[in-house]
Amino acid sequence: MNDESKSHVEREKSMESMMDAFFKPRVIAVIGGSSTHGKVGNAVMRNLRDRSIDTTVYAVNPKGETECEGFPCVASVTDIPEDVDLAVICIPARAILDAIDGCVTKCVKAIVVITAGFKEVGAEGSKLEAQFMERCKAAGIRVLGPNCLGIISLKHNSTFAPLTPKEGSIAMISQSGAIMTGVSDWSVLNDIGFSAFISLGNKADVDESDFLEYLAEDPNTKIIVCYLEAINDGTKFINVVSEASKKKPVIILKSGVSEAGARAASSHTGALAGSDIAYELAFAKAGVIRAKTLYELFSYSKTFTIAKIPKSENFAIVTNAGGPGIISTDAFESEGVGIARFSQDIIQKLRDELPAEAAVYDPVDIVGDAPPERYDLALRTVFLDTFENCAGTLIILTPQADTRPNECSDIIIKVHEDFPDHVIVAAYIGGKNVIEAAQKLRDAGIPCYDFPEEAIKNIAGLIKYARIQNRTVETPIPAIDINKEKIAGIIAGAREDQRPMLLNYETSAIFTEYQIPHPKTKLAKTVNDARQCASEIGFPVVMKIVSPQIVHKSDVGGVILDVKDADEAEAAFIKILSSVQRLRPDATILGIEVQEMIDRATKQKTTELIIGMSRDTQFGPLIMFGMGGIYVNFLKDISFRLGNFLTVEDSRKMIQDTKTYTLLRGVRGEPPSDLDEVEGVIQKIARLVTDFPEIVELDINPLLAFAKGEGVSAVDIKITIKL
Repeated sequence: MNDESKSHVEREKSMESMMDAFFKPRVIAVIGGSSTHGKVGNAVMRNLRDRSIDTTVYAVNPKGETECEGFPCVASVTDIPEDVDLAVICIPARAILDAIDGCVTKCVKAIVVITAGFKEVGAEGSKLEAQFMERCKAAGIRVLGPNCLGIISLKHNSTFAPLTPKEGSIAMISQSGAIMTGVSDWSVLNDIGFSAFISLGNKADVDESDFLEYLAEDPNTKIIVCYLEAINDGTKFINVVSEASKKKPVIILKSGVSEAGARAASSHTGALAGSDIAYELAFAKAGVIRAKTLYELFSYSKTFTIAKIPKSENFAIVTNAGGPGIISTDAFESEGVGIARFSQDIIQKLRDELPAEAAVYDPVDIVGDAPPERYDLALRTVFLDTFENCAGTLIILTPQADTRPNECSDIIIKVHEDFPDHVIVAAYIGGKNVIEAAQKLRDAGIPCYDFPEEAIKNIAGLIKYARIQNRTVETPIPAIDINKEKIAGIIAGAREDQRPMLLNYETSAIFTEYQIPHPKTKLAKTVNDARQCASEIGFPVVMKIVSPQIVHKSDVGGVILDVKDADEAEAAFIKILSSVQRLRPDATILGIEVQEMIDRATKQKTTELIIGMSRDTQFGPLIMFGMGGIYVNFLKDISFRLGNFLTVEDSRKMIQDTKTYTLLRGVRGEPPSDLDEVEGVIQKIARLVTDFPEIVELDINPLLAFAKGEGVSAVDIKITIKL
């Protein structure tokens, strides 16, 4: 192992040790620990009294107490006679700097700052937070919070929550302390246990990605669930969660998804990129299972703790009622669950052994008078089929005359034992008559819900995670050899002129570097330039005035089409210049643009597309593809992907996600469009906006897609930079 590799390993071990201080501290100091009921410091001490396993706890309080909730009390953290792994600070914000200085002197490894009054309250609080974080970073101390509820692990409860939740295998990360306390209270009633409970607070240092990375390796954690309001470092999050989701399910509820507050944008792409699109894309790329509600978050969690991951996406429905079977079939389709396709042998066996009025295709309706034995027959029969045909079963039970729910549950449990690799999920529709039987299934490790829709949503979640685990490595987009200094110079020139939008000849130079087909464009500043530029581009050309003050060029005689030779180019230059100087004497004229004309009439087929980019604060460039032209904002037939993580497969799939894809494939005898070239433009745009983060928005509208073999052309290009 070389020195660089050793250094990397040592850094990883050091980081793991620091994070261990949060979860497995040997010594905890509660700065502000108190014997006075009603104080936060007392609530923390009482919670540590309830859970502090293999951990020594000290209260730190200068008021002369010697004992606090059964733990020793000292006046200063420096008075503790042993090394301190974790300090929990719950004193007023005004005293935070002295407390931090004591922790630095004591060489504390990690700190939980429960105290509020920092950046969440304004400028003064932000300044104080920056001050204490500067001291912690200099000392190498990791910080959770401030303004948080604290942290619970299997070793300790260092929070001021009203109770300690049951031990279990779910780890929860929450950006809201109130949600954390509510869920904790709810979990006791619903018999749900946690391996860790983490309140993030202001995220001044460690954040959700740090904890996700640690919990992915934690053997006590089977599932990670999160309530998040924002993610500060999108790239770090995707990189971490992409690895974590291979090892265990990561289920996230993200709030703040409405369009209210979405920023104004000057481009089509910016206007069409809603506030939640980037998170949706990031979660999909990272392998997150996204919950829409708190109820759904923990419904998924309960299912994942006990259910196996299915071996295929096809499920059978076994029901004693036709109506719920139909409802479930509809829900299967809407949630993306495959309907089981039984082999002929299975269908014949069901037909031979079930009543004549039973339905033997999926859903298998065993009829309302079904006794428990009929459930046994149907389940064992469908499970004889291949996993590809039937990976599991949704069992629907409604209480009817001969149903006997408790006996049905006994049979289902026995089938589950005999077919352990199949997934069984149940929906017992009813109340008093089924409550005991439903609980019997849950106690045996079989998910059971009140209604089929919730059961099916959870089956869909299991299937989604199976897809995540089975993902293949995708192909990175090709590298492009470009002159970065040339493009940097173009951007620098625009900044010097205080022009946020690049001019056409500048975008043409950039697209030429990235080998994106477009009408060649040059800037002519003299008559001789006009002749030379037109000749170099090739006739016919179009000539346009270039002026930051002139948007509608045709209104001032600033456009001449179909210029056929050098003499016409000279005459067009003089005519445009004369017209613009007469009608807009106030305008700054940078020159006249000479541009290649695209003759659509010679093409077999032309489809107008749009490819664009807007830059998200957290996740970087969002690449958009869709139907272009004048209807883009009205039809909104578009799809998005993250530019920083775009793969070859992404560029293909984002085309396929639109209705426009049907047109591009060719309809009613039309030839197919040049899809390979369209994919290539998407990939090159992603490379461009990743290489140059100064580009904040980009639109190609339209990108003309011609028939296969005839290529594409980016006719109208708009690039906006950050000044």
